[in-house]
Amino acid sequence: MTLTDIAIQNLRRRKGKTIFLLLIFLLVISITVTLYTLARSMQDDLQKSLTRYGANVVITPKSEHFTLNYGGLSVPGVNYEIKRLNNDVLTKLKTNQGFVISGIAPKIIGSVAGINKRYLIIGVDFPSELIMKPWWHINGLQPGDREVVIGSDLARKENLVLGNTLELNHQKYPIVGVMQATGGSEDNGVFTNFKTSRSITGIDSWSMIELNTAQPDKTAVRLSELLPEAKVVEISQLVQGTKESVDRFSNFSLIASTLLGVIGVLIVFVTTMGNINDRVAEIGVFRAIGFRRRHILSILIREIALVSLSGGVLGYLLGELTPTLLGPIAFQKTVSFQFHPLMALVAVSASVFIGIVSIVFPARRAVQLDPLEALSYI
Repeated sequence: MTLTDIAIQNLRRRKGKTIFLLLIFLLVISITVTLYTLARSMQDDLQKSLTRYGANVVITPKSEHFTLNYGGLSVPGVNYEIKRLNNDVLTKLKTNQGFVISGIAPKIIGSVAGINKRYLIIGVDFPSELIMKPWWHINGLQPGDREVVIGSDLARKENLVLGNTLELNHQKYPIVGVMQATGGSEDNGVFTNFKTSRSITGIDSWSMIELNTAQPDKTAVRLSELLPEAKVVEISQLVQGTKESVDRFSNFSLIASTLLGVIGVLIVFVTTMGNINDRVAEIGVFRAIGFRRRHILSILIREIALVSLSGGVLGYLLGELTPTLLGPIAFQKTVSFQFHPLMALVAVSASVFIGIVSIVFPARRAVQLDPLEALSYI
């Protein structure tokens, strides 16, 4: 019988304590892996959101804001002295050589009255817009003069299909396309070209201009100087609050994982110390029949290594599976199950490391027992 066989037999004879230790390792590793997986998934989603946008700089008209304050409490105020983005803004963007712009997508945005409600009108240049937003898909045709494309939610709510007409400002406009769902405000919009949108809304200046550039941070700074009448913002700035929340959750995950590791070491240490105190007579018998100190130490280490290895493997699998269940409930996002070999190796290694560290002192005490003193407990 090998030392490993003896270790396995010892674990079988103490099923209650073995299961307890196994659950400790399983919980520590699974919670750590769950937190890490959720944090990594949130960071990946944020990065994908930033990289999938064709536009990374947004230009809007600058306005002054007046905020009312009553006894230290701020209440919503009003915007005044709203600037205009005229056609010469596009000329400056296209002719300035200080930065490279690979895509420009201006928009005219307004609202007009229909028969029973007001509609959001979005005037765009569809060839430029579809390059900037490849996730836009139109069932039908791109609109020409006095033609419109409607969002998926608007079509569903009002039972509109291709070939119907939409009445805007007492004029009827044929629907030549329906945009597939995007999950944004576009789903309730009415899209058309610049000429028709100016005619419907009466707006002759740009409501927004989206840009794609290789250096959004430098471009935003240069444009702020070039266009004093405009507010220039990077997309990354718009999601800064989300990024900070993700970073805070990642830091919380790191701190929680460290605390769980420390707690796991303490629990395993106390459990193994008590286990060794109960096995004084057994250790004395081993020593009496010829087992050396290194044999006793090897048996104890193999026992904890087997339990921690099993707990680490099961904990990793549970930690990867849990986010797939918690994601839609706690974070309103879907997390797919993926096996990451490197992460699995780290999790299992951490579990074994916790087990070995926890048993160092108890094992050292066990091998230093005097065989005669240990046999006196029999």
